[in-house]
Amino acid sequence: MNLQENKVIYGKQIRTNNDDFSPIAMLWGEVMAEKPAGDIFAVYSNYASNYLDDYDLLVGTVDWIQEMSTIIRAGEYLVFEVETTVKQVWDEIWERDSELARAYNTDFEWYHTDGRIEVYISI
Repeated sequence: MNLQENKVIYGKQIRTNNDDFSPIAMLWGEVMAEKPAGDIFAVYSNYASNYLDDYDLLVGTVDWIQEMSTIIRAGEYLVFEVETTVKQVWDEIWERDSELARAYNTDFEWYHTDGRIEVYISI
């Protein structure tokens, strides 16, 4: 478990769901084309209910000059180290959804400049 403080992330945002990953891929393509510097965050928020429904996804950094922003809310998070793929980690989280007691406040992926990737889910 990890306790996070509020962190503002600036970037590009869409409203989407897990039925079709093409909008997510397009968002990542737009963001990476602009070559943002520093750690990159993919922030999931404003869930309609759970991972099966719509949510906001913002991809960005803490100091990128963009008009859209979101806040990684302060609170307790379970942290999953990505050792294979981010999708595989999310698949494991979704399989264990009921036992994890997810809050569905703010979840995020943290892409560190040193190559580490972590998935944080709010509890």
